Amino acid sequence: MKKLFLLIAVAAIGISHNFAQESHEQGRTNVYSVFVNIVNEPFRFPLIGFVNIARGSHTLPQIGFINFNQNNFSTLQAGFINTVGGDMAGFQLGFVNTTAGSFQGAQLGFVNTTAGSFQGAQIGFVNTAARGDNSGLQLGFVNTAFTEFAGAQISFINIARKIDGFQIGFINYADTIENGIPIGLISIVRNGGFRAVELSINEIAHANFAFKIGLEILYTSLNVSWNPTIDWGYSLLTGVGFGTHVSINNNFFFNPELTFISNMGIGDTNINYYSFAPNFGFRIAHGFSVLIAPAITWVHFINNGGEISETFLALYNHEINRNHNLLAGARVALRFQW
Repeated sequence: MKKLFLLIAVAAIGISHNFAQESHEQGRTNVYSVFVNIVNEPFRFPLIGFVNIARGSHTLPQIGFINFNQNNFSTLQAGFINTVGGDMAGFQLGFVNTTAGSFQGAQLGFVNTTAGSFQGAQIGFVNTAARGDNSGLQLGFVNTAFTEFAGAQISFINIARKIDGFQIGFINYADTIENGIPIGLISIVRNGGFRAVELSINEIAHANFAFKIGLEILYTSLNVSWNPTIDWGYSLLTGVGFGTHVSINNNFFFNPELTFISNMGIGDTNINYYSFAPNFGFRIAHGFSVLIAPAITWVHFINNGGEISETFLALYNHEINRNHNLLAGARVALRFQW
């Protein structure tokens, strides 16, 4: 075993000596070893070592713990920290991947950053495209595009200045949606977005409050309901909904919604309500509208079964079995939109 290590060391020293001698003859100094590689371009070999540094523009793979290329780079950087000082075309695979110029290809790591324009895929925990026109896929926990992004952002939090494509996440933010749609629990569109608050009574509860946000083509609704005739363990209901807003003319609009609310397991029985209401709205003043709708609700008793405490807008209650009811009724709402 000792002889093997000795042979490897001698071979590495010999390679390093030959490359250094060749570079010295050409008026440059290169260091090429199994631990540290520091080379000047043009250089005709891949850089494989613990630390790889290429001065100039490199076109062959860099594989090591730390990879750095001073100017433009193509092909592959694979390591813990990968950095390109210019433009990049190819792949960066590592924990931290950074390109100071434009990027074409794929960055796969925990933190991926492109300072220039980006085309391709960023897949990691935090993905950032800072400048220029960006297109492709960002997939991670936090995705950020400080300028225009064409493609798909998929993560827990998506942020973009302008979107031409899709945002899919828990929280989505965009200054402008040029051609596309955000899909999430909270989708904020600064310019041209849909925002509204609503008070209503329906077949389930006497008092309902909803905050609606997104785009008119698709928005989400955060709902809180209260029915004082139900035992305290069941009277407060919370949930979410999805809807779309379709203008018929300047005063009338069609607004179908799907909602889910629940008592969240408070009390002896967990009650879930799944509803559909094809709302019809009439604008009564600037920002204010009145909505009415028939509604149908599937009531699901999770644990022990139970009875529905109906409001006066509950018109028909059909018991399917001990744990399932079908409830039909009506809804009336006052909405303020801005």
